Amino acid sequence: MRMTRRGLLATGSLAAAPLAGPALAQGAWPDRPVRVLVGFAAGGPTDTLARRAAQGYSELLGQPFVVENRPGAAGNLATEAVVRAPADGHTLLVANSGQVVINPHTYDRLAFDPMRDLAPVSAMTTGPFLFCANAQLGVATHAALLDWLRRQPDTVKYASTGAGGITHVVTEMWRARTGVRVEPVHYRGTAAALPDVLANRAPLFFDGVQMLGQHVRTGALRPMLVTSPTRSAVMPEVPTAAEAGLPDFTPQSWFGLYAPRGTPRPIVDRLAEVNRRVMGAPAMRERFAAENTETIPSSPEELASLGQRYFDMFGEAVRAMDIRADA
Repeated sequence: MRMTRRGLLATGSLAAAPLAGPALAQGAWPDRPVRVLVGFAAGGPTDTLARRAAQGYSELLGQPFVVENRPGAAGNLATEAVVRAPADGHTLLVANSGQVVINPHTYDRLAFDPMRDLAPVSAMTTGPFLFCANAQLGVATHAALLDWLRRQPDTVKYASTGAGGITHVVTEMWRARTGVRVEPVHYRGTAAALPDVLANRAPLFFDGVQMLGQHVRTGALRPMLVTSPTRSAVMPEVPTAAEAGLPDFTPQSWFGLYAPRGTPRPIVDRLAEVNRRVMGAPAMRERFAAENTETIPSSPEELASLGQRYFDMFGEAVRAMDIRADA
């Protein structure tokens, strides 16, 4: 099980109409293809989500929604491209939460402010982190991993999907809670990190079940814990963080759809309605549920509120541990 969308999005109605019926009535927007920017490499969770959603948006609105990957700087390159784009609804951002609510805390000289310069459109998905270790380490439980790491401080690497990004911060939160001394290796997204995780060069990794589950099933990775309050329906054998000795360690990974600040409200509202229909469709919900991920289409206000809560929470953690993007 996962944190429910009612728990994550504290207010408002989240009912979603099924993806059925004709395309939405055509107006002035969109009148040409829409670019959907992703701040990480193709094949990762943000990219996968964007491509699934873009297909549905295209079907409903009658224009191509073209996904463009701009990996680098924990998603900042893509975020800035959207911030600088015309606010006409033809350039959008599918972002993981870290791009919007963590990067402003970990990057000292951002030329933009995601919380100020992006228009929230709608939340998309949420899910817990799965923490895995390469099977070659020979440890089967979180307790055994901690014991092994404490015997060899500063020699083991962990993978992150970008310096100062969400997996970097979540792993540092875990490191602070456990007291182990491990070093980060930063990559441009999950797809770029996985080869080194699987090759045992950076054998520790926090990411989603969607990306790591298949490697657990093959035996290449061993699951240590999942950051949901209760066990996963997809991987019920994996203990929760609380069961593994880390009570109240429940950070969630969520994704949202954003537009440039100043995008006309009618376009934002139409996009939010399209996202509700696409992400709320039964087939889409079931597809993500099989990956321990929940679809949470929302209003713009609900996404803004969610972002502010996580901005405050992660900001406190970043300051307490002095996490920097150039660490």
